[in-house]
Amino acid sequence: MRILVVEDDPVSRKLLQKTLEGWGYEIITAENGQKALDIIMNENLKFVVADWMMPVMDGLTLCRMLRSSKDKGYVYFIMLTGKDKKEDIIEGLKAGVDDYVVKPFDRSELQVRVRAGERILTLEKELTAKNESLQRLNVKLEELVRLDTLTGAGNRLSFYETIEKTHHRACRYAYGYGIIMCDIDNFKLYNDTYGHLAGDNILRRVADSIKSSIRMSDDVFRYGGEEMVITLPDQDMKTTLTVAEKIRDGIESMGIEHRGTAIGILTISCGVAAFDMEKLENKWEDILENADKALYRAKSTGKNRVCS
Repeated sequence: MRILVVEDDPVSRKLLQKTLEGWGYEIITAENGQKALDIIMNENLKFVVADWMMPVMDGLTLCRMLRSSKDKGYVYFIMLTGKDKKEDIIEGLKAGVDDYVVKPFDRSELQVRVRAGERILTLEKELTAKNESLQRLNVKLEELVRLDTLTGAGNRLSFYETIEKTHHRACRYAYGYGIIMCDIDNFKLYNDTYGHLAGDNILRRVADSIKSSIRMSDDVFRYGGEEMVITLPDQDMKTTLTVAEKIRDGIESMGIEHRGTAIGILTISCGVAAFDMEKLENKWEDILENADKALYRAKSTGKNRVCS
């Protein structure tokens, strides 16, 4: 551990340096509080042993400056001084001093207090690391809450949050957006024929294919069962239909065997709807319902097609 020794008297400074180095610490020195503050601001120093009475900036002012700064985290501060009156000690503690050693210092007493400070800093470091780890876990948990664990697409909760924001922006800034609802054709029959594990694998492959067919600004969600929904900001009906056809063709082009279909491979059907900027009274639920109706039409008129 590195310790900053702040002492204006060169003899006392050298004595402190040699003593602390003898206990295995790496020592950096400064002759006043201002130079010490500059060092602390530029280096990751967490432990200071400082004299009270110094020119330019005394130890008490240095401590107050450190306590008022939030940039460097916590710095353990031992005040080393000839002031030993009760009111002096109280003044130092009020300023934020962690510990107090009277000069001329007793080596054993100083060692005990420095070791105590080292333990506190070690605990503080461990606590900080645990808090950072907890924050990362919380962020990961927030992500998982909004993801479908099977496909890696967003889940229904994530869809509701996204579509609310998309619709609000569309209304506020007169943007369009499209919605595509996709459904794997004869998926129950696929599960019955090839097994549910194979069906899970197909869901993942379909989700991956959809992701590769859309823009970074678009989002795909598993809406339920084998049904996927895609949101496309800043798109109209024409461009949304184009994307839906690209998605449908991408699935068909994979050539996944499905003996339960007329063409013998896995296909999907898509229903498309778009927000009409001339009808701001429409809610996003209306757009979603239109996409669902279009999907029903695609399924009922032969499947493996896109309808609006």
